[in-house]
Amino acid sequence: MTLIRITAAVLMLAGVSACGNSQFASRNVPFETLPAAQTGLPTGQPEGYRALPVVAAQPDLPQRPTATARYNIVNYAITVPEELSVSEANLYYPVADIVWRGDAIGDRKDQVGYIFQEGLNRARRSVSNGQAVKAEITVRRFHSITEKTRYTVGGVHSINFDLVLRDAQTGAVLLERPVKADLKAFGGRRAINADRQGLTMKERIHRHLERVIRAELTLANGWADQGERLAKGVDQI
Repeated sequence: MTLIRITAAVLMLAGVSACGNSQFASRNVPFETLPAAQTGLPTGQPEGYRALPVVAAQPDLPQRPTATARYNIVNYAITVPEELSVSEANLYYPVADIVWRGDAIGDRKDQVGYIFQEGLNRARRSVSNGQAVKAEITVRRFHSITEKTRYTVGGVHSINFDLVLRDAQTGAVLLERPVKADLKAFGGRRAINADRQGLTMKERIHRHLERVIRAELTLANGWADQGERLAKGVDQI
């Protein structure tokens, strides 16, 4: 009887272990990557560049169109060049291309890439219609604020990137321009209160990039047409 109980216990533990591994794998399934022949985007980047995978827009994502777009993103690539410098110094203003404290310490370039990915996905789900395009984003600067700055004076999330939109069928360039997308960074009590409302630095930047990219898809001059007005009108919350 003891041998039977031991055997049953071993089998139960094996089953639990298998379930755990299955759940872990499902949470870490990567974004679907289109074969290079299907993307129409360049298959290689200059040496020293890292890029998130080119991904297709998922047709089953919930849609919440609020504006008619000039362009409709069907897939995209986001690149964060290796040459960009990163600082973890807790100074008021570190000299670097990338300063980010909204995630745990890790690969800051990957973290910035996924922030852009989230903003882009939110933007493309908030518009309707438009010419099918493939978007290329190359990050040039993502200088957020340090702990010292956030809990004292606040500052600016300085964000610059290059945007290229290509015709989804021919690959012809339809739009190519640099985008300056700075956002006011809260400091002191205002930052603490924003966190309590769920408006963390990361969430605010997600929302901001959604607005910026949506403007690029809907307005002739993109974010330059409304950035200044929004900054003054709603304080970019």
